[in-house]
Amino acid sequence: MFLLLLLLGAGYSITNAQAIDSIVFKNKFVERKFIIKNNEFTTKSYKNLLSGQDYGRPGSEEFDFKISNESVSGAGKNASFKFLKKELVRTADGAQQLTVFLEGIPGTPADKMQVELQYILYDELPVIRKKIEIVNNSSKSVAITDLDVERLNLEPISQQESEIYSYYGTHIGWRPFVGDHHDAAVLVYNTYAKEGYIIGNEAPSVLKRTEVFTKYYSIGAGMTRLNDHYPFKKWLDPGQKFTSPGTFICMVKFTRWEDAFEGYFADFIRTRLGVKLYEKKEIPFVAYNTWIPFGGNLNDSLMCQLADALKSTKSDLLIIDDGWQSNYGDWVPDKRKFPNGMKPAFDYMNKQGIKGGLWVGLASVDVNSKVYKEHPEWAFRDKDGKPTYLHDGARGRVTMSLGSPYYDYILQRIKDLVKENSLSYIKLDLAIANSAYILDYDRKGDYGFEGKTYRDHESSYYAIYERALQLFDELHAAYPQLLIDCTYEVWGEYYVNDFALLEHADYDWLTNYNDKAPIGPINIRQMSYDRTRVIPAATSLIGNQFMNSPYSKYTYLSLASSKPIFVGDPRKLSVDLKLWFAKWNSWFKMMDQKYQFIRFTQTSDIFPRATLTNWDGCYKFNKEKQGGVLFFYRNGSLEKTRTFNMPLADSATMYKLTDPETGKTFGKILGKTLLEKGITITIPNQFEAKVLGIEKI
Repeated sequence: MFLLLLLLGAGYSITNAQAIDSIVFKNKFVERKFIIKNNEFTTKSYKNLLSGQDYGRPGSEEFDFKISNESVSGAGKNASFKFLKKELVRTADGAQQLTVFLEGIPGTPADKMQVELQYILYDELPVIRKKIEIVNNSSKSVAITDLDVERLNLEPISQQESEIYSYYGTHIGWRPFVGDHHDAAVLVYNTYAKEGYIIGNEAPSVLKRTEVFTKYYSIGAGMTRLNDHYPFKKWLDPGQKFTSPGTFICMVKFTRWEDAFEGYFADFIRTRLGVKLYEKKEIPFVAYNTWIPFGGNLNDSLMCQLADALKSTKSDLLIIDDGWQSNYGDWVPDKRKFPNGMKPAFDYMNKQGIKGGLWVGLASVDVNSKVYKEHPEWAFRDKDGKPTYLHDGARGRVTMSLGSPYYDYILQRIKDLVKENSLSYIKLDLAIANSAYILDYDRKGDYGFEGKTYRDHESSYYAIYERALQLFDELHAAYPQLLIDCTYEVWGEYYVNDFALLEHADYDWLTNYNDKAPIGPINIRQMSYDRTRVIPAATSLIGNQFMNSPYSKYTYLSLASSKPIFVGDPRKLSVDLKLWFAKWNSWFKMMDQKYQFIRFTQTSDIFPRATLTNWDGCYKFNKEKQGGVLFFYRNGSLEKTRTFNMPLADSATMYKLTDPETGKTFGKILGKTLLEKGITITIPNQFEAKVLGIEKI
């Protein structure tokens, strides 16, 4: 009786205590009703309580996948499981968890298989998150493919009135829709009722697949199909279990579709998704990378000189990029460049108050390296069975498999480098399963399986990404404050970032723009604009802009609205520019301590995407603390003055706007005035920026 009362208090209802036939999973924002009928478990209704509309439609399968190429699901024509039991609990951090156990029906492909459906509902959000665990209780190995963690009939009032916003919320599409690796979140939005839902997919990299209305009202979120370019396949031996990546559905109701990504969805990503970067006690604001102009021309004396120059700018992180090592694979310092190892250089940086970072190729090794000579069997193989290099075809190099004992080798080598050099950041680079630069799909994945954690080419993809996530987790377990940068080259596609990466690593070096300012900074703001509806701006690193250029200030303030990371030669900075950098770096870090502004980005329909001829910007405003930073950019526009809406203000609050450039108060304005009249900004010259602090008085 006590348990029943506890469950009901957590938002569940049970229609019949003797023969349970339904479960209601509910908070004040969303209600999902499950029904158990003829031993089948499925979703009966799915209400958006922000509007009161029920989006559920008959015939939901709840999930589906293939077992050794035979289709199974929770309900419908491929129903292959019967309901066993459920567990309903409430967590200490304000969430409800529902676990449903299903058992394969004898005579179906799911015989001797068990499925565990895991749902979580957060008290303060209209979000239900889901995973599926599959257990092989049979006596033979089976292959799991074509997995949809969610497979529902879910229509926001009308398909015909619904638009689909994909590709990080930048592209408007129509039904039927099939999303790929760029679709960690897809908005389905009824343009007349101004409501709908966001489908989130936490599968890693190229293995994501999200469908909307490919079959009537059906949506699906999970993994790629066996016949896709990048297939998902997972072998389960007898007694083995597999837990899927997560999915989630976030209900929305906003007059403007852009606000759907900046409301509860953004709150979920910031507070509940599990962004690793946000767990850090201290997040560096400004980073510097040696790649340009120094390339491989590195040595310990140069590192100390760079640290001296960066100290006076109050930069936080110095990253030594490619070129420090004697070869790819053994990952030991080149004695000609660092005769006493790298520790003296990193010790010197730390004494200057600058954290140290290091670049490592995660799976790329030279054929003359000790590790390859001793273990050539750890390498990827091509279709002809020969060792191959996935990245870009460089001679004398191969890709090692994280699904082999190489995993233990490289994990320990990275740990040693972090420990020996007191590193704060590690940049892991180059292809591990497929190259972002090679379009021949026959040259991707591993065709050699002996001694590895996969059995065939198709299963090599997920096994490699799974091991990469495991490696990130093990590094974080050993060094909780270590910042891990998983580059887009590791993740396998240009410009790709997703929730799996954010949940296990800290950063994604997303891309590089080598155009000189002002074009380069505009390119970076464009990429940030294109990603930050879905992916937090602070988690994406975008190079390669120079500290020392005629547009240094415009460049810096452009990058400050996303993540400042620079190249160039800081020794050439003028004294005045060093002082300017130091002033701004100190101010931004002070504002982030007060308002955590780097965790927020608001553009909605206030700011357009940057071009060479317009104005753009963004707000990074913490509504909970009523403070943050406002960014405005005049590009090549002929207009010197613009007025921008400020819809985030509280009408009854008085705000102080501060200009850090002059140190003066820009104005004291009532929230009601900001809401009704906005903010008027004057920037006298083209390709300049204005940044304001905003705080409640």
